[in-house]
Amino acid sequence: MEAAPLPRSRSRLGPLLFLARKSLLGSRFTFALLVLSVAAGAGFQIPNTANLAGFSEALLEEELRHGGGDVRVEPREKRHFEDGAAAAARVSEAAGASVRAAVPVLVLPGAVGKGGRFQNALVYGYDFPGEPALRPFHLTSGALPAPGDTNGVLLGTSLANRLGVKVGDAVDLRIILGGPPGGAGEAVGGPPGGAGEAVGATVMTVRGLVSGSAGAYRSAFLDRASLAEKTGARAAASAIHVHLDDHFAASDLAPRLEARLPEARAVGWKEDDPYVTNYLAANRTINAVSYAMVVAAISIPVWALFHIHVLGRRREIGILAALGFSRREIFGLFLLQTLVVALAGLSAGAALGYGMLLYFDAYPIFSWEALVVRPVVTAAVLAGPCLAVLATTLLAGSVPAWRAARTDPARVLRRID
Repeated sequence: MEAAPLPRSRSRLGPLLFLARKSLLGSRFTFALLVLSVAAGAGFQIPNTANLAGFSEALLEEELRHGGGDVRVEPREKRHFEDGAAAAARVSEAAGASVRAAVPVLVLPGAVGKGGRFQNALVYGYDFPGEPALRPFHLTSGALPAPGDTNGVLLGTSLANRLGVKVGDAVDLRIILGGPPGGAGEAVGGPPGGAGEAVGATVMTVRGLVSGSAGAYRSAFLDRASLAEKTGARAAASAIHVHLDDHFAASDLAPRLEARLPEARAVGWKEDDPYVTNYLAANRTINAVSYAMVVAAISIPVWALFHIHVLGRRREIGILAALGFSRREIFGLFLLQTLVVALAGLSAGAALGYGMLLYFDAYPIFSWEALVVRPVVTAAVLAGPCLAVLATTLLAGSVPAWRAARTDPARVLRRID
């Protein structure tokens, strides 16, 4: 039978806080182990979550912002849009306010050589200088070709290393021109590349070297008007790269563009680059597994240590119950101890996690070309692990606290239990 509670002549919060501190610090070693367990979980999960978020952000930045854009629009039947700038304007108007930029590009297969030795490469025609945040490359050395520069080219770093060239060197450029935009299958300048194709050859000067994990490292870039002129249509563009503020709106926008522009075919990055989608899905799975491991790593030792802690204080609990403390108050007493452990562990874990964030920011876990993974430090990224650790600790500690509240003082004080 539960003892009748004492009359509530004064607040019991003070005595409860005193008893909680006295009980928790009664075994400093157990308290230290509890705090260490929580701190290790928080200290591990904070940088892990930040790094995984950084990987997703870097992947989207490189593959979309500095790659093919969020939506890729191509002509449905012809080789190219005859006027790339006009086509980009139509796409931008059809897409509405959600479009950050619509960039016309001309892409042709080709090869770059030096001293008779050639490397296959995609040749991009681009309107320089363009918005730096949306260029399909990162300039690492040299300078951008000026608008209308018919002799300048940017080479990917891998391509330049293979050929042994540097800024200022002359290189041989071979381009498979194909038929002109207005006449598919019509040869331009003769049939060296086969029926309906022509190969353009010219000597270019390397203006700069570029990097980029979306393919820029092994590609060549030159002025779009200069490249398009070789195909017979100075303003030609093979695609319009549409950049959005919201990457994940691309799949909804693509069919709307096709409906409004029947002469074009539009595809979102999720459908065009399924490997990016799979990378992001794998990243989320790894993060979920990491959270599960942290929950297990915290809940098991916290539950076990608090269970032992409660067993060692059953006589004290019996005395409190006999003095009139209710089950709710006893439960709150031990849950308060759990909260103290959680907050102390989170403080230590946050300090450890912050130190690891600084380390990973200085020494990224992954770096290749322009794809550099650094931890993302935002309130949402930091709050997730902290809230998960706090909830796990409180849930793990609530079981022993409930057991303490269910203690029968009569059986304990008579030493039956």
